[in-house]
Amino acid sequence: MLKVAFVVLLLSSCDVFACFKTLKVGTNENNWPPYLIKQGNTFVGAEVDTVNAVFKNSPFCIEWVYFPSLSRVQQELKTGHIDITFAASYTKARAEYSYFTDVYRDEIMLLYKHKNAKNVVDLVTLFENGATVAINRGSYFGAEFEKIRKHYPNQIVLTSEAYTRFGMLNKKRVDYVIDDSVVAKYFAKRYNTILPVKTAPAINVNGVHFMMSKKTITLDEVAVINRLIKNNKAAIKRIYSLD
Repeated sequence: MLKVAFVVLLLSSCDVFACFKTLKVGTNENNWPPYLIKQGNTFVGAEVDTVNAVFKNSPFCIEWVYFPSLSRVQQELKTGHIDITFAASYTKARAEYSYFTDVYRDEIMLLYKHKNAKNVVDLVTLFENGATVAINRGSYFGAEFEKIRKHYPNQIVLTSEAYTRFGMLNKKRVDYVIDDSVVAKYFAKRYNTILPVKTAPAINVNGVHFMMSKKTITLDEVAVINRLIKNNKAAIKRIYSLD
């Protein structure tokens, strides 16, 4: 009962207090359209719109903080120098130092190729053909990919930003990219050299969460944020109804 009362108090406190607590949101992306784009000191995009929708009229204020890599974001979360990040996949390793909210959207990771690269039916075939694939440094692509990548470390190119990955693919500096389907669709429209590998199944499909530091966020606050996500599901769905 005490926990429920605390959650109700926090949810109702927005009418009384301007800001119960400021949450520092960490990101390593500055050009991850349509999800997030850094414009000077301002961030815009679907993920930003979602954060704004969830935390509007809530007990929490938001402060965005940029870091040069996802690994740095994870480290800052681990030490409590930031409070929260977004679009996070759950893993046991991350759960050792972070809390995860309920899922707020689905993520589909697909394989994309330069138009001159071969169609493949799976990642093993790709690597056995000697091809290279660019991925986001620190991202999670599912248990199957984690097993496969250990055998082909020299054929995997780690990058920090989406525009770098797809720029490399456009210039044939890599043969393939694995990325979020919505992000990849944006870059495929920009570069006519980039095509989805329709013969290969999705690399990974999972729900994504807000991920929060155990150093600075309490379980009661997680419950509050889960309630905010639930209350704003319709708004979140509209945001991700992207063409």
